[in-house]
Amino acid sequence: MGHASYHHGDLRNSLVDIGTELLNTKGMTGISLREIARTIGVGHNAPYRHFRNKQQLLEAIAEAGFRKLVARNTRLELEFAHDPESQLFESAMHIIVMAAEQPNLFQLMFGGGLQPQDCAGSLKEAADEAIQSLIRIIRSGQQQQVFIQRDPLKLALSAMSMIQGIAMMVSSGKLRPHPQAAGSDVANWGDHPNVLKGMVLQLFDVFLLGIKIKNYKENKC
Repeated sequence: MGHASYHHGDLRNSLVDIGTELLNTKGMTGISLREIARTIGVGHNAPYRHFRNKQQLLEAIAEAGFRKLVARNTRLELEFAHDPESQLFESAMHIIVMAAEQPNLFQLMFGGGLQPQDCAGSLKEAADEAIQSLIRIIRSGQQQQVFIQRDPLKLALSAMSMIQGIAMMVSSGKLRPHPQAAGSDVANWGDHPNVLKGMVLQLFDVFLLGIKIKNYKENKC
């Protein structure tokens, strides 16, 4: 066995895991089913038992990313059960950190190269579940009288527009942290996680002004 993540009977997941690693390091053009097979240590035809072509593998990688987002949002609902603002913010940070640390994965999922609605059923289902998990957060905030009583789908789409806008600027390199000193190379966001979080928090506060019930905090007190 050529790779530690490969276990007998779990080839499909190993293909997705190694494919994700190659995507992050080499981009979409650097992914090859044959190379992945060599990395794992299986015959070059073995991947084709699970994926007919590279496109199907890319769809599976995107699907895994959406399912991780759903799992993250589900955990946030439990961790911040009485704080929907934190649920929404931490969900946003998950996507923006992905854009900073795994820009190629973010671009695959949200950059328009794949259209989940036109792809295989499992990818469409995972993308839909990701939106539904965000809608649940919005509804929780409405039930707790934190967010305004508007169509939760429209509020969720508004939130996603803001989140993806920031994340797209981060993943494309248009939004970067300032160099630590004059003349130094521009640092990566991974070297400045607190700067990234602080920036997103400031932008998020502005966004929340549009969806929060007026004077909620004062009324809560």
